[in-house]
Amino acid sequence: MFRRHFLAAAAAVASARRQPGAQRGRLLLPTDTPDELGFRIMWYNPVPPIDKQTYRLQVTGLVERPRQYSAEALGEFPRFEQSTRLKCVQCWSARTTWGGFRFQEIVDQVKPHAKATAVRIDCADKWYEYMSLDEMVEPGVMLCTEMAGKPLSDQHGAPLRLLAPSKYGYKSAKLITKITFVEEGGGSMACDIGPYYSPTGEILAGYDHPLDLGPRERRKIPGGEILDY
Repeated sequence: MFRRHFLAAAAAVASARRQPGAQRGRLLLPTDTPDELGFRIMWYNPVPPIDKQTYRLQVTGLVERPRQYSAEALGEFPRFEQSTRLKCVQCWSARTTWGGFRFQEIVDQVKPHAKATAVRIDCADKWYEYMSLDEMVEPGVMLCTEMAGKPLSDQHGAPLRLLAPSKYGYKSAKLITKITFVEEGGGSMACDIGPYYSPTGEILAGYDHPLDLGPRERRKIPGGEILDY
């Protein structure tokens, strides 16, 4: 059993080092210790940070004008900033100020076909998510290139991540490398992992532990985006 897990982990690391545009050397690894903003770091596979100089976001699928965007080009979209609490399905949350742009900017450039109703989002660590086009243009949903007044860090998914405030954090995909417009959406890689995940990822009523407010804080929440604190 141990040998199988060891070999699987080694294969994942080797695959990560072969990722196009990846930096050599260190890997991005998960940790349960909150960072200075109160966020825990979660990854599906250990991967090297993305090289911002060679990075290209591919936007393809059911569109008239497939595009590739460099990290610099993503920074040229009209910029938005908002304070949003990110809620993890593992019962913790943290709030910070996010900066980036709205998905509509990409829609306007690539011109999706009429039959496109959703997108598949692929990430450098092999994670994927599906989001409907309606979900992607909801108020507060944004593609983030900044966090807490600084460029998005490698640990938080640089150079591009999604922020979906009304959904658990696993839907806010990080290290985004490809967005594909599709005729019909799907669920989430998370649904293949465990029973605590749903395809749509809406935050349910219950309790939250906001780590940015203190290690012993506990708040009752009604479900949906957390707006009260």
